Amino acid sequence: MTRSTKRSRTALLFVCTFVFTAGLSTTALAALCTPQAIVNCERIQRNCLSNGLPPDVCERAYLGCMGRAGCEVP
Repeated sequence: MTRSTKRSRTALLFVCTFVFTAGLSTTALAALCTPQAIVNCERIQRNCLSNGLPPDVCERAYLGCMGRAGCEVP
């Protein structure tokens, strides 16, 4: 009985480690900044300004977009 408990703990540890590692690698791949992401964020800022919103609000929207896209915020 002790053996199966140790084996199931090892299997559970392996599964948890695998899922955690897979989640980290997926997050790293999803956070890559692409040229299209930058264009989309710039478009959001232009649309914001053309709708007459204050520049500081549009700047915050732009910076938030860049951060969510995984881009370095200037």
